Amino acid sequence: MNVRVLALAGAAAAFFSSAALADDPMATTYANTITTKDRASGVSSTLLFNADMSYTAKTTGANGQPFAYSGTWMLKDGGKTICLSPIPPAGSTAAPPAPSCSPLVSHNVGDSWTVTTDQNLTYDVSLTAGR
Repeated sequence: MNVRVLALAGAAAAFFSSAALADDPMATTYANTITTKDRASGVSSTLLFNADMSYTAKTTGANGQPFAYSGTWMLKDGGKTICLSPIPPAGSTAAPPAPSCSPLVSHNVGDSWTVTTDQNLTYDVSLTAGR
């Protein structure tokens, strides 16, 4: 295989991966931070989304102590809905909570918006640069 064919293959791969990223409504979140504030309780959380459909989060528990957890996310309805499935911490005897789904619209770094989940919980949300 000659260098010209390799260069063309590399350019095509870069083009298609960029096109796929541009079509990904979650693309702006992967290198950035989502912050949420529960309107009812006032509890804030940070979420870090990954392209492999996993996420990590930090929040405050009912006891007032901070804790971290992880989970998976998926898109449905053609990318119009995102569902988060938290994974209970290792050693926990609690049953995994039901997935929480909400409408998904792509946002840019610096944007703030409000979202209500299928569990009727409303959050103020913002997207900030960096992790």
